[in-house]
Amino acid sequence: MEAQGRPEMSNTSNNSIEILEFLKRIDGRLVNVEKRLDSLMGLEKKVDNFDMEVKKLRTAFEDRNRKLEERISKVEEKTESADFCLGMANSKMVELEKTDVRLREEVTYLQSHSMRNNLVFSGIAESTNEGQEDAETKVRGFIHEKMRIAKDIVDKISFERVHRMGPKREGESTPRRIVAKFTLFKERELVRHQGSELKGTPFYVNEQFPKEVSDKRRKLVPRMKEARSQGKKAWIAYDILFVDGKPVRD
Repeated sequence: MEAQGRPEMSNTSNNSIEILEFLKRIDGRLVNVEKRLDSLMGLEKKVDNFDMEVKKLRTAFEDRNRKLEERISKVEEKTESADFCLGMANSKMVELEKTDVRLREEVTYLQSHSMRNNLVFSGIAESTNEGQEDAETKVRGFIHEKMRIAKDIVDKISFERVHRMGPKREGESTPRRIVAKFTLFKERELVRHQGSELKGTPFYVNEQFPKEVSDKRRKLVPRMKEARSQGKKAWIAYDILFVDGKPVRD
């Protein structure tokens, strides 16, 4: 009986040892699991902290973005206001420029109208200490002698004023031009039409115009001569070129 009971005790002991080792292994695994759980909890805490930081950054970003949008909106409003003011200023500038052009044209027209009865004589000799009466006497003699108008007609011509143009410059040998303002336009035209008698001489008689009109006429002269060279009738009236009776516009 004793011989048979010993093996059972031995088996029981072996089983106990195996169970203990199994339990130890389970315990070890549990320890590892707990360590992993601790690590996961630490990681979860870090994730929570990171999430909080992200929320703070998002809040700060949204706040900054809102303030930036407000500033952009204000800038846009100011820009629109500035654009509106600039547009108004530009419109006003255009109006002022148009007004300036119109006023200049009106002034030029008034100047031209005031010069309507004027003729400018070039090349008439100038004497020392020449006065206004001397200038008128020389113009009358010039009209009679150089332009071949009868003396009795010349004597009847009425002038409002006759004078040299501009101040006399010391040492200048070229005589200053004389501007004569006729009382009657028809008498001015009589003298002007006799200007053809001066061809081939150093003398000239021209209508007087404001500088703006004279500059335009000067630019039209080459075109007038070109048209004439083509056998066309061309002339300049005021500041407009006429070719064969039709005005030529740029």
